[in-house]
Amino acid sequence: MTQDQSQVAATRIVGGVGTGKTQELISRAVEALKQGAKATDVLVLCATPQAALAFKARLDAAAEAAGVSAADVAVTTPRALALDVMSDAEAIRWSGREPRLLTDYEKLFLLEDMKVSGLRPKRLREMLKFFYRSWTELADDDENWLLAGEESNIHELVKANLAFTRSILEPELGNLAVNYLRSHAGARDAHAFAHVFVDDYQRISKTSQLLAGLVARESLTIAGDRVACVEVYDSYPYAAGLDEFVDAHAGAADVELTECRTCAAGAQAAAKLLADPAVESVAFRPADSAAAGATEVLDFPEPENEFVGAAKRVADAVAEGVSPADVVVTVPNGIWARNITKALLAAKVPARILTDRQPVRGDIRDNARCVPARVLTALDLVANPENALAWRCWCGYNDWLANSSAIANLRAYADERNGGLVAALRDVLGGAQAVSTGEIDRVVGAKRVADAHAAGLSVIEAAAGLEGSALLDKLAELVTGEAGATAPAVVRSLCLASEDNSAAAMAARFRARLLAPTIDAADAVQVVLYDQVAGLSPKMLVVAGFVAGFIPCREYYDSAEMPLDKQEREHEKDVRRAYALAGKASQKLVVSRFGMTDLETAGRLKLHIGRIRLQNGTRMCIIPPSDFTEQLA
Repeated sequence: MTQDQSQVAATRIVGGVGTGKTQELISRAVEALKQGAKATDVLVLCATPQAALAFKARLDAAAEAAGVSAADVAVTTPRALALDVMSDAEAIRWSGREPRLLTDYEKLFLLEDMKVSGLRPKRLREMLKFFYRSWTELADDDENWLLAGEESNIHELVKANLAFTRSILEPELGNLAVNYLRSHAGARDAHAFAHVFVDDYQRISKTSQLLAGLVARESLTIAGDRVACVEVYDSYPYAAGLDEFVDAHAGAADVELTECRTCAAGAQAAAKLLADPAVESVAFRPADSAAAGATEVLDFPEPENEFVGAAKRVADAVAEGVSPADVVVTVPNGIWARNITKALLAAKVPARILTDRQPVRGDIRDNARCVPARVLTALDLVANPENALAWRCWCGYNDWLANSSAIANLRAYADERNGGLVAALRDVLGGAQAVSTGEIDRVVGAKRVADAHAAGLSVIEAAAGLEGSALLDKLAELVTGEAGATAPAVVRSLCLASEDNSAAAMAARFRARLLAPTIDAADAVQVVLYDQVAGLSPKMLVVAGFVAGFIPCREYYDSAEMPLDKQEREHEKDVRRAYALAGKASQKLVVSRFGMTDLETAGRLKLHIGRIRLQNGTRMCIIPPSDFTEQLA
């Protein structure tokens, strides 16, 4: 923040939802190419991987129309940029980490390793959240940012565990990349681009914002809307960065867009939401050229009717000439995504789901209940037998505490010798040699992981040389102990591709698909969560499941579960989410909802129940519409 940025031509573009901020960035990027900038010297950063795909498609089309090529322009996310920075050999040496982010199932092992601190789990989780946010906001620039004692000890422990597995947590990634570039001028030059453009600046973290500034050599142009600050990909998005950008770049040009160019219905809904006192107001009005029309509201009796009815409405639009690629259906959760997609496919409308969470789940304490995770861990070991994170996970499966105490003792052993996890396992569990030297007896609990370590070495040896489906099936057979076992479908979908199915390629591929999910929506309807509409500009937007309990959440209506101050924060967050949705449809906004469901379903889905009545012997719950229906409709 204190570095001199005066040599960079900085521009800030601000405006409400639908005012054309992304199009302005595209126009400026094309203009840079027309003025002679090399495509390889232009970088565009977007808030999500799917938004980056959409931006790239629009940029390529605009460049072609202008008579230039944008094929080599890098359009990516700050997270991908940070991983590229941390892939430098010097960055690996400097940080002691590999450019490897933890997946959700791997985070479970980290949490178990943190529990050896003795802190209560709830207190531990809250403290970790504090660390994570602080990392994204570079609080550790101040050496006194932690309180002595418990805070400092827990922070030291989480850093030690991450260093032991040579891995990185997502909130920590930007922090490491920024600090590496700050302290290595040569690295900063190696990763620099002449022209950097950042879309949805308010949706990325502070470290991501600073990273964009560090790699800009000649110009830096950002676009954002502080009201639409919603967490979707980066942890802890930083809306204040829009104002800090002007402070950090003296003489920065400021462009304000005020006309919402989406359909009039969406613009009016966004304007109503901006009037809510929970959010700050911005200069905003519907453009005179905006498509007319009111929001279309679809009312259905029950969820099953909504799935079929919403799909039929989309099918009718497609029959009228709307391309499936120009339709986005936003949903509250994965259940709605799967059912509406199923209904769309039944209506002969191609559709793709942008997954809402990582699909590899299960109980790591029971081998039979976490087969996909174990197969992927085995694949990591085959791809790289020196993968410390994979060994940590492999040695923790099927134990109630994930062998966290043994790992803690191995870490202390490794620290004494300035070594790592892989070397410690080799020294302590290295068969007869370790027994003869007594090393295995020096580490309390080491014998608990000895069998797992030996099994891991056997897996690496047995799977050597295999590729593709043959490798995955062999790993499934070795992991489950069942002859002829085949790899779970989720593992196949994450690992396999039409080319290069070596162990290393599949290991990199499944991690990318888990941590940066995208879908090919060139000819299909995109089905995404409410917040994942960021960066998309559909002609027709269908907002499904718009009922109380989904937005706002059920706890919002119960002061016993959610105190007043938290209710206010929840309301502000939901206003921002609804506002970010409202202005996305360029031609048609459709809101879909249902009115009732049975008591068991309402409880399972955590819906807000208006009242209950008996209908044909079944207790049926009346589900009120979302609190924001009036603004959108």
